[in-house]
Amino acid sequence: MPHAWLMVGVCAAMVAVAFGAITNVAVFLEPLAAEFGWPRADVSLAYSIATIGTGAGGILMGHFADRMPVRRVALCGALVPGLALVCLSRLDSTLELYAYHALMGVVGIGAIMAPLNSVASQWLARNPGLAIGIVSVGGAAGQGILPYFARHLVLTEGWRHAYLVLGLLYLLVMVPLALVVRNAPRQAGALRASPGAPEPSPYALSRVQLLALLSVAAALCCLCMATPLVHVVTLGSDRGLDGRQAAGLLAVMAASGMAGRIAFGPVADRIGSLRTYMIASLGQTLLAFLFPYASTGAELYALSALFGFVFSGAMVSFILCAREYAPAGSTGLSIGAVMFFAWLGMAFGAWQGGLFYDLCGDYFQSFANASIGGVANLLILALLYLYTVRDTNPQHAGHWRITVGR
Repeated sequence: MPHAWLMVGVCAAMVAVAFGAITNVAVFLEPLAAEFGWPRADVSLAYSIATIGTGAGGILMGHFADRMPVRRVALCGALVPGLALVCLSRLDSTLELYAYHALMGVVGIGAIMAPLNSVASQWLARNPGLAIGIVSVGGAAGQGILPYFARHLVLTEGWRHAYLVLGLLYLLVMVPLALVVRNAPRQAGALRASPGAPEPSPYALSRVQLLALLSVAAALCCLCMATPLVHVVTLGSDRGLDGRQAAGLLAVMAASGMAGRIAFGPVADRIGSLRTYMIASLGQTLLAFLFPYASTGAELYALSALFGFVFSGAMVSFILCAREYAPAGSTGLSIGAVMFFAWLGMAFGAWQGGLFYDLCGDYFQSFANASIGGVANLLILALLYLYTVRDTNPQHAGHWRITVGR
């Protein structure tokens, strides 16, 4: 058991650094736009490309993680993003900006997110919600600490030096951690076992159909999630906060997200992943709509704290749902597939936030669009609920409720 906790901790640390690397776009958005005269939508597109690449890479690397020692996959995720960050320090065009972020996502961070969430849940098989919650805490920590540190470097040393330092630190931290990662004993045995017959679904729909619905829901959920995440720093600057105060909004969001991940993981183990996902998504949707209406720093900080708590619960929950619906022997691939659509939502949410800011001159429509995505996510989750919740009537024991008001 102590070794299991060590492995979960290593996974959490690696996800922290990887998540921080991809979230740094929020910090570099303003200095890059100012130096090169690029529209905010163009700079935001780098985040979109990185997230799409991370999602696509997660499917590929998740597949490999199901079939080979995860250490090999993790080493790829340890090397590529660090080298991409170093290359970004010599950036001169949007083509380079997009190319390096694509490389960082596809064969870098994609090798970290889905594979390590899957491995962590295998090490704590009796409490997968807690395991994924802890790993997600790492994501929240990196999401707040690294961009805050990057903002300090940008303000004191300039954005080029900031990229260089971040890249070197990434390599220094991630490579030793990747060498420590191991598969859980049960999972290692499964890697050597020959594939058996497909496992039948205990639900009214097949596992593939449930994963398809979950993927669409995750995309819409993350559309709602990404707009505040990527644009809250710039929104704070527009409301008169100085550079460090504006970056602090993201730090507060990440800090409260740590508490949310720890809280929602065990809740999901108790009441079910889908119910937990629905609760967190409802809170996220309501809060995203309120951001543009905040007129003071105190209001923005309060909203950031609440939003961080609930969106982190949504992240933990949809990963747990993917694990629950996954066919036997395909946990990494299933998590990677759902996370791909989640990253698509993150990409679109970040991009549309910048686009509608450029079109309208403020963030009201951007955040309204985010909330519309949240409502659509809730509708799909309600449909999933109908197809996966057991009928409590003893006369129908063993059947699944697929209609309302029987």
